[in-house]
Amino acid sequence: MGDFRNAQLDLLTNTGQEFIEFKTYDKDGNFKETLQEDVLLVAPDQIIPINNDLIVEYLKPVKKAQYEVEIDEYEDKHPNSHFLYKAYNWAYGISGVEFISPPVNNTANPFPVSKNTYLVCSNSNNASTMAAAKALNELMVGTAGTVGAPDQADIPNLPEVSQKIPVRIEFDYFADTDSDIDIEIAMEIKYYFISSSTTYDIDFDQDEQKWKYNFNPSIRRERDFVKVQNQNQWQKFSLDLPPISAHELISGVNAGDYTGGFFVDIRLGKPMMTTAHSSDFNQLFIDNFKISEINQTRQTAIMSQESLESKTYSGVYKSGKNILSNELKNTKHDGRIAGSFISFRDDSTVRSIDDIITQEMINDHRTFLKRYEGTFYSTNPEPIPISFHNKIWMNFITEQDPVSCFIDNMEYSVKNNEYKIIMHQPNQDDDVSSVFKILYK
Repeated sequence: MGDFRNAQLDLLTNTGQEFIEFKTYDKDGNFKETLQEDVLLVAPDQIIPINNDLIVEYLKPVKKAQYEVEIDEYEDKHPNSHFLYKAYNWAYGISGVEFISPPVNNTANPFPVSKNTYLVCSNSNNASTMAAAKALNELMVGTAGTVGAPDQADIPNLPEVSQKIPVRIEFDYFADTDSDIDIEIAMEIKYYFISSSTTYDIDFDQDEQKWKYNFNPSIRRERDFVKVQNQNQWQKFSLDLPPISAHELISGVNAGDYTGGFFVDIRLGKPMMTTAHSSDFNQLFIDNFKISEINQTRQTAIMSQESLESKTYSGVYKSGKNILSNELKNTKHDGRIAGSFISFRDDSTVRSIDDIITQEMINDHRTFLKRYEGTFYSTNPEPIPISFHNKIWMNFITEQDPVSCFIDNMEYSVKNNEYKIIMHQPNQDDDVSSVFKILYK
């Protein structure tokens, strides 16, 4: 048995405790305090095997460990695309427009796609003809933060997207009506940028699928329309905007003069219909209003740790469908983790979390790995359920493990106080000699 296991067994035998240190922060990310919690549970003292279904198995050693991350296809650029903070970073018309929480009673409101706050508009732009209704163009919701066109000081508060990268605009909508009627939603899409104290206003023409420089920013020149296809059901609108660069669109703006991004201003008008149909209209709902950069990367990153030991192992341990990654910290992946890290065994070498995780996988599987599966009853005096941060030490009269186990999988019944647990015995001796690689597919 290695030095680490000897030390761990001595600690477990002498103290019967194992602590994890937690650091707590407030809602603004400010450090509050450091807490220590004893996470050790001992079987059969504090958790008792029941149902005679406890089994132990030995998993074969592995040659390679893989940690796979599915990279986001899009990066959401709006800080409040799900309306979680109500009107923060959104402009909206005063009359008949509001942000509401999901319905909790038996109402006609549809349940939101996001299962959270969504926007409802109960008014519409009506006229004798659809053309006249479109001319009214009363705002429903937009990104500007103000109802009118943003001033130069307001523009940097808009969502910002990069040059030469395609952008996707999408939202879900639900037209609540008493019959099938013709409904349209006005849409205006602008990019702003400021160079040498001059504001440039660029409109997107959806019909021509191209960007146009607006010589008269006081006029919102390009307006397109979304026609509601089916009433009384959720539908998705999606539009991919082609990439542009400032100097390619506007003469006099050189590539070196402006290297920043574009500020996005998107506005949706209130639903439009003829006056003859307006009595059949009830409400329009908008949810998941996203502005996303389309990432130009491969879909899956594979962090691989391969043992260099000269043994005839051929097994591969795979951990798939992960979200978080430190190796992807310089990409647009939403699950990126910033910073650099060190392991406990080697505090002089800076490594990524992905590297450390796959190293631990190789370490645990260096020899046959012991794994338990069974149902347990908790007699823990503290009235809290077993959680994934707990560790379980199998310490029977005739069988004592050298280290406590990590919980891999768990199902529990609160009413019956029963836990179906799968756990494994780690091996935290010195690192197995290995090489770390990153592959993409």
